Amino acid sequence: MDQKVALVTGSTRGIGKAVAQRLLLEGHIVVISSELPVKEKHVLKDFENNKNAVYIKADISNLSDLTNLRDAIIDKFGTIDYLVANAGIMPLPCGIDDVTEEVMNKTSDVNLKGTFNTLKLFGDAIQKYSKHNGAIVTLTSVDGIIGEPYGVIYSATKAGIISLTKSFARKLANPLVRVNAVAPGLIDTPLTATTGEDPSWTTDLSIIKRMGKPEEIANAINFLLSDEASFITGQVLAVDGGFTLK
Repeated sequence: MDQKVALVTGSTRGIGKAVAQRLLLEGHIVVISSELPVKEKHVLKDFENNKNAVYIKADISNLSDLTNLRDAIIDKFGTIDYLVANAGIMPLPCGIDDVTEEVMNKTSDVNLKGTFNTLKLFGDAIQKYSKHNGAIVTLTSVDGIIGEPYGVIYSATKAGIISLTKSFARKLANPLVRVNAVAPGLIDTPLTATTGEDPSWTTDLSIIKRMGKPEEIANAINFLLSDEASFITGQVLAVDGGFTLK
């Protein structure tokens, strides 16, 4: 496999971290990015001995940060081939009547506006600079497919990411950059833990009676980025243990 340059946003923990580790195993150069400053020592703890891992701080809800991130990648490597638009936030569960303006705005700024700007800036950059078969994977959620009354804004932003994925798959068709989405079910990550729910009940939410692992999402994303998925674009792959079947 030819070495690619990949950006994984929100990649210091959880699914994003697992994706970065998988792409490094594939031999790619991986730009790890999050809003955390590099002085936070845990940020690079699992990547510090890998010469192909580079950390660049960026807040995806800040367009200036994203522009600087793109420019830094192009200045350093001269190209970008893969994007995994993983960064996102999950507010604490609450009923529809209890949603605040602050939660609505912050969740939308990161999950929807941030993902849009990420796709726009880096989709154009991949088309312009990549000499390989460029590919993008976004992270939506099963909540974006079926809806969730106790996570209505999160669900709405994740549904919006599905629409963005399909729209950018059309926009980036020539020269071709494939754009697909992965919709995780309930995955054992720090983000899921912030909901405060007891994980013991989660085994009933899927046909495969357990929570998913970040590495299982990373495997699906690696496939969609690879040439093995060369005839797939504009699609949503639910990796949910059968959650959406119930």
